[in-house]
Amino acid sequence: MILKYTQLPKSGDVPAEGSWLLVQGGEAHQKRQLVERLREQLLGADDGFNLDLVDLSERWEGVAETTEQAKRNRQPTRVDKILALAQALPFLGNGRLVIVRNIELLPNDQQKKLAAALATVPQMNHLLLVTGEAETETKGRDEKKSGGKLAADLQKGIEKQGTVYSCAPLTEGEAQEWVREALNKWQQQIDPGALRLLISRVGTELRRLQIEVEKLSLMAGEGAKIRTQDVELLTPKLAEESVFHLADAVATRNAAQAMRILRELLEEQMESPGRIFPLVIRQFRLIWQTKVLLDAGWRPQQDPAGFPKAIAMLPEQNALSLIGGWMGSKLAGPARQMSWEQLSDTFQALLECDMAGKAIEGVPRQQDDLALEMLCAKLCAAPVGRARIS
Repeated sequence: MILKYTQLPKSGDVPAEGSWLLVQGGEAHQKRQLVERLREQLLGADDGFNLDLVDLSERWEGVAETTEQAKRNRQPTRVDKILALAQALPFLGNGRLVIVRNIELLPNDQQKKLAAALATVPQMNHLLLVTGEAETETKGRDEKKSGGKLAADLQKGIEKQGTVYSCAPLTEGEAQEWVREALNKWQQQIDPGALRLLISRVGTELRRLQIEVEKLSLMAGEGAKIRTQDVELLTPKLAEESVFHLADAVATRNAAQAMRILRELLEEQMESPGRIFPLVIRQFRLIWQTKVLLDAGWRPQQDPAGFPKAIAMLPEQNALSLIGGWMGSKLAGPARQMSWEQLSDTFQALLECDMAGKAIEGVPRQQDDLALEMLCAKLCAAPVGRARIS
C-alpha cells in the first residue's frame, strides 16, 4: 500500500498495514512528524522497553560494514543486526518497534537480504524504515559500498506487504493552503498578495515555512490579518529570490533591471560574489532543463515523469523534483522567453566569467564584482545583427 502524506488523517491513527513500514520523500518536516505519530500509535508514549532506534549514518560497534568484512572478521552485518531486533519477542508488551533511519545507506546486497526476510518479522512487531534528508546523497561515503538509494526489491516488497508513506515536497498551492490552515487555528488571515510573497521568499519547505508563519503570527497579534508589508518587513529576502528576478531580466534582455538586482544583491543584501555566481549558474541550469521539458510538451504542475524522452536528455543529477513542484511555473516564464541560441550564449558567458575569476592562462583576471557586472552586460546584450528584445 502506498499513501501520500496529504492523504493521511490530520489527527487520530495513521493507516498502517503490515509489519513493514517505509517513510520516504524529500519533505523532511513531514517525515519527522509522521515517524513520531507512528511511534506513539504503534508503541505508546511510555513503552521504551520495546523501542529500538538505529541510524545507518552512524558507526555501529561490533558490526561489519560489508558482507566481505563480516566473513573476514566473523561479525554480523548491519542487516543481521536489524533483523535480529525486528524478530525479537516484545518485553511485556503488544509488540516491538524498530526504527531504522537513513535506510538508503545500507549496502545494496544487504537491502536485498532485508527484502528477502519480509515474512520473518512477527506480525506483532513493526520495522519502520526512514530514508534520509537527501536520499541520493551518501554523506561522503563510497557509493558503491554504501548504496545511496533504496533497492527495488525492498521498495516493491514493502509496497506489496506493508505500507509506504510518500512525503513529497509541497506544491505551491498545497503550501498556501497549509499557511491558511495554520493561521486559521490562531483566528488569523493573510492577504493573497502577502501569501504569494511569503511562498516566493521562503519556498515550500515546511520547517522554514513554519518558522516564518509563527513569526508573522506573533507580530500580527490575535485575530489580525497579515499584510504584504508585514511579510516585506519580517521575512528575509533570500539571495535565491533575487537571482530568480535576475534570470527573468536576462531572459527579456533588460540590462537596467539586471544591473539593479545585482547591485542590490551586492550592496543591500551584502551577498558575496562567490555566493551569487553559483546561484546564477544553478538558475540557468534549471531554466535549461525546464526548456527541454517544455519543448517535449510538458506544462507546469504536470509530473515530468510522463515525458521520458525529455528526461533522457537531462543529466542524471537533474532538478525534476524542483521543476515538477512549485518552482515549475516560475521557471517556465524565462525558459519560454529564452531561445536555445540565447541559452548557449549564456553558458558561454558563464564559462568566461568563471575563467576570469580564476585567472585562467590567457584570460585577463577581473575582480569578482566587476566580473559579475560584465556577465550581466553580456547576458543582456542583443546579438549582433538582431534587434534587442524589449
